[in-house]
Amino acid sequence: MKRRDILTGLFFALIGGLVVPATAEEMQFYKTYKYEEIQDAAMGKVVARCMIPSGYTAAGQVMWCGQWQSAGAPAQVYITALSPDQNTVMGFYSYVVYEHKLEDSMSGVNYTQHRDGIFDAETMTPMLHFMEAEDYCDYLAEGILSGYQIELIEKHTVADELDQAVAMLMDARKAEISELEQMFAVSGFLLEGTYAGLAEQSYRVVLDEVPYRMTVLCTTDGIQFGTKQEMPYVGTVRSAFISWEAPFAFFMLTPESEYEEHAAAFEQFIWNTELTDQFVEAFQKAQDQIVKQILQNGSTSMSTVQDYCESSVSDAMGSGATYDAEQFSDYILSHNDYTMPDGEHVKVSNTFDYVYADDLGNLYVSNTQEQPAGTTQLHPN
Repeated sequence: MKRRDILTGLFFALIGGLVVPATAEEMQFYKTYKYEEIQDAAMGKVVARCMIPSGYTAAGQVMWCGQWQSAGAPAQVYITALSPDQNTVMGFYSYVVYEHKLEDSMSGVNYTQHRDGIFDAETMTPMLHFMEAEDYCDYLAEGILSGYQIELIEKHTVADELDQAVAMLMDARKAEISELEQMFAVSGFLLEGTYAGLAEQSYRVVLDEVPYRMTVLCTTDGIQFGTKQEMPYVGTVRSAFISWEAPFAFFMLTPESEYEEHAAAFEQFIWNTELTDQFVEAFQKAQDQIVKQILQNGSTSMSTVQDYCESSVSDAMGSGATYDAEQFSDYILSHNDYTMPDGEHVKVSNTFDYVYADDLGNLYVSNTQEQPAGTTQLHPN
């Protein structure tokens, strides 16, 4: 199989949808980008957007109540972007929640039935063994390139500000953790530990005798709860589990010789991929409705609530698409925020000295002062 067919196949396998080409012209001396909005085919509603180089194609899909969806994350957004020569693909996975059952034992005999990939009907959460961010990068790379031999070649140094961003995210979750503590304390479970981390790692793979490089960026966080009781005639009863999540993940696969050429585009893709405010709000409403259904009718499978989720979220979203909600990239300081002529905000690396935009929504970044015709120079907010 030719590597172009492999990359194109990966693009459609991850998305399974129709691609819409960007139309901005390439300009000498400038890197040109454009926002591409992503629609969910089932709902016909805009759920996200990403910033891609001109000439790239972008597509997306919302997976509703599938194998890896849960009561805590009933839908997951997938986005991919493919280069004009079909040699480079970038991707995004949104929020997903997992459960790792650690122990259910009596008198030292463990009866835990944890199996990766199995759905826990009691908590309506898929089971997957807990992974720190570095291990989750490995897991994603192996899954995306299933069937190919990959080699870890670099663990990127995570900038201090990214570590700080993760810490700030965990601070934002303190209220949620406190609520969980109170809820589980009723049944005797105590908070035993927390984790939050971010990692970026690169891998080497050979496609059609050409060396490729895949870079994966992700974050994971988890909370461990446990209880231990002494019971008459039974002995020590111990139960423990980890509730964990991957708030986001990004990847880029490109020929090794072209990696540096596409690195800036990958950064723009990461910083400017956003879910719509309407989708986030409707997503949260779907979470609440699923919890209510569990309380009223008992545990069930995600497939039984799929149609309900899609219809309720679609109705709640309306027809607008705004992007005002706080994003993870808002915590990162190595870029500047600019306001486009249409009022939309965009993030650009502070390594570029000049940023311009036209009325068609195209963005031009460069370190040369020559201004493209028909553009307005933008300045950091």
